[in-house]
Parts: sequence; C-alpha cells; structure tokens
Amino acid sequence: MNQIRVLSTGQIYKVDANEDLAKGQDVLVEAEQILEPAISLCTTCPKKDIESLPETKFIRIMTLEDQTRRRELKEKARQFVPEAQEKSMRHRLNMKISDAELSFDEKKLTFYFLAEGRIDFRALVADLVGSFRKIIRLQQIGPREETRLVGGYGRCGQELCCKRFIKDLDGISAQMAVMQESGGQKISKMTGCCGKLMCCLSYENAELKEAKKEIKK
Repeated sequence: MNQIRVLSTGQIYKVDANEDLAKGQDVLVEAEQILEPAISLCTTCPKKDIESLPETKFIRIMTLEDQTRRRELKEKARQFVPEAQEKSMRHRLNMKISDAELSFDEKKLTFYFLAEGRIDFRALVADLVGSFRKIIRLQQIGPREETRLVGGYGRCGQELCCKRFIKDLDGISAQMAVMQESGGQKISKMTGCCGKLMCCLSYENAELKEAKKEIKK
C-alpha cells in the first residue's frame, strides 16, 4: 500500500499500486468516481501511517501524454475564471477567484479563491453548476498557495521553487530565518513574492543547526 494526496482537494488516501512509487511521483487515481492527478507521499509507507486512511483506486503512474493532457486541461480550466469571478461579484461575495482546475475526466471543476474569513458560497456554487454543467468545488487558499498557482520569479532570478518543483508547502518558521540572520539580512528581506518567508530558507536549515552545534562545542 502507498499513500497519495489528491492535488485538487488535498485529501490523503491509501492505494494499492502493485509497484513501488517514488516520493513526489505524479500518479492518476479514481477518487469518489472522479479521475484525479495525485502525488505519492512516501516510497515505503509505514503500515501505522496508512491503515486508517480511506482507500481509493490506483490507475497508473502519469505518462508524458498524461502530463501533456494535464497542462491542456489547466489552460482550459483557466478560461472559466473570469465568468466565475463575475458571478461571485453578482452574489456580492468578497472573494478573489485566482485559478481553476479540471479533473482528468473533466467531470469536476475546482476554483481556488482567496477571502478573509469564511464565505457562504452555496448560491454561487448552484449558479456555477447551472452554467458549466460540472461538479463544482470551491477551495479557499492562502497567499503562498496562490503564488504557486500563478507562478513568477524569485529574487534569485529563477522560476519560483513552489511552482517549479516543491510538492508540499511545508511551513517556513521565523526560526529558520533567524538561523540565517548572521548573513546580515533582516527577516523583512527574507520574504518571497507571496509575502511569506521564502521556501528556500528551509533548504539548509538542518545543516545550519548541526553547524551551530559544532561551533558551540
């Protein structure tokens, strides 16, 4: 058994892949009768970590053709965003719809939005279902998730790590920034495009901790 996370919902399942899955590997699964892209969370998953998880159907490791279709579906889904945003304004909802995603079988359309606090979007969902004739899901996200969806370039001049290769947006703590403050940078200068602490602060955190332990000896 392997542990996977469905990307559009964040839901974690166990799957019987009948083959070894590398951590971070892109796969296709059938979750709640919807064909969904997902990622593998571990190579060899401890039994205690997966036995209580719901099980879903493993389809296959994503092929190059699957990845191409995934990009095409992404572009198609984004075409729905302007109309969805207009509808949210008609319903007088204080929310910003940032991105959208279609499931692999095009049965489900997920919209990602930013808002302060909770939003009662039941009337909006009914409106969207009527227009798009699909299962509609609205997923509230934060600034870090929005930046990964939109993309961009960091201070280093390279494409943002969260867009390029980071699968899980683990929390970046102020302690990680303090650990590197000896370089003369203030914490305020260690924020990324999302306004949060840069993901790259975690890359050398373990090594810096060990180095400081050695210095103290």
